[in-house]
Amino acid sequence: MSSDHNGGEDRAEDRLRAAVESIGGHARSANRARADRLSEALAEVAAGSREEAARQEATEIAHQLVGSAGTFGFPGASQLAGEIERYFVEADLDDPVRLATARDQVRRLQEELAAEPDYQPEEDERDPTS
Repeated sequence: MSSDHNGGEDRAEDRLRAAVESIGGHARSANRARADRLSEALAEVAAGSREEAARQEATEIAHQLVGSAGTFGFPGASQLAGEIERYFVEADLDDPVRLATARDQVRRLQEELAAEPDYQPEEDERDPTS
């Protein structure tokens, strides 16, 4: 192989890596906004709101987080989002203990999403020169 060909492959890999990082960054921003919205939804529940549309919206947001957080290297956040989703689906919103637990889970979710992702490339995806 010529060095020009290797250089082209390196540039293509760099562009691909940059695109993946951009997508991951966008997903992280979207997921942080989703977590913030869940925090707001729980504050509304604490203030006495029992609107079914708000409950459904929060359920959908939590569900989106389950998939997206896991996909982009945040398995702990994905698990927490699943618990929060179950709260909005199953819980009696008047139960102060369940509400406190859900609020704590959202706080932990936000912390998880502020950290670095857990993603590690598969052995065959790693750069053999490293």
